[in-house]
Amino acid sequence: PGSYPPLSTIPQTSPERLAQASSSFDHHVSSPSTVLYLAYGSNLSSETFLGVRHIRPLSKINVSVPTLDLAFDLPGLPYWEPCFSNVSPRKLPKPPPIPGDPPKPPFRPPPPPPFPPNQQEEEEKLPILPLLPSLPPDNSPSWSKGLYGVVYEVTREDYAHIVRTEGSAYQEILTPCLALPPPFHVPEKPPIPELPRPFMARTLYAPRIPSFNPPGDGGGDGGDDDEKKKKKRWWQKLLLLVGRTPGYAQPSSRYLRLIRDGAREHYLPEDYQAYLARLEAYTITTWRQDIGRWLFLLTVVPIFALLALLGYLLADKDGKIPRWLDVATTIGMNLMWKVYDYVFKPLFGDGERTIHDD
Repeated sequence: PGSYPPLSTIPQTSPERLAQASSSFDHHVSSPSTVLYLAYGSNLSSETFLGVRHIRPLSKINVSVPTLDLAFDLPGLPYWEPCFSNVSPRKLPKPPPIPGDPPKPPFRPPPPPPFPPNQQEEEEKLPILPLLPSLPPDNSPSWSKGLYGVVYEVTREDYAHIVRTEGSAYQEILTPCLALPPPFHVPEKPPIPELPRPFMARTLYAPRIPSFNPPGDGGGDGGDDDEKKKKKRWWQKLLLLVGRTPGYAQPSSRYLRLIRDGAREHYLPEDYQAYLARLEAYTITTWRQDIGRWLFLLTVVPIFALLALLGYLLADKDGKIPRWLDVATTIGMNLMWKVYDYVFKPLFGDGERTIHDD
């Protein structure tokens, strides 16, 4: 990447601009000329956002997004970039129930114990046998506080460039954000804090679709019709988004480094940075994987480099690519992962997750 201004030169987004993005703002009075874009992946890093993509934000602000979670479920390139960052809708916890009127006498007697005392002691002496085989422990770090990121204020031209360079897998969505307080400069007489007011920002989301099952598939008595539908399934699947096992693929060390660097540069909450530091990157551990990744690079990747170049050249002013190119890219991604599943993975080893020595 070329030279770019330091993040310290980018001012914080003004309250007036955030108010224009609130749901209560009357857009018939005036429409903002800039776009509020939420970055959560590699675009957190100034090396990527300012250096590689040459975006020049007008302002920025750290935010929390309680309705979304960070996910790594967007398929990339096996052995090189197994997956990329994405967001997933987060199920918010339900508020505790409001207690009603206290109970009034007469009170119900307590329920009897499930076992007589002697029988309960005998039951406790019996050995406890597992009913089901135990599953392997899940050592992946957990996070339950929602998404943290940075909202950049950018021009419409820069936002179109972001959409164009991110690729056709992502779709634009609006999400509510809560501004985080600045990490430094605590005043001597801090004002009484106000409740944070959410504002809306645009971000990119790659929806994940479950496996496709044509109608009539599975136990029906459709006869010839069922057979015809089953034969169609192979090409119908090629038109769907690539589906991989959720939570299996690991991002590359290069990609994780960009996200961690960006979180540190923007002073995102320390516990969120600690969570990112605990994420494990994909690492090649065998010589077969090393050979496989170079063969994969020479035989399969050039086709997708051509599709990516066409997408960059043919995108319109809003960053959208032609429909035919979108379909061709989807089919190409599905064929690439079929080649990996049936050829490369059996011959050269796992290209999505680190193989640990037993």
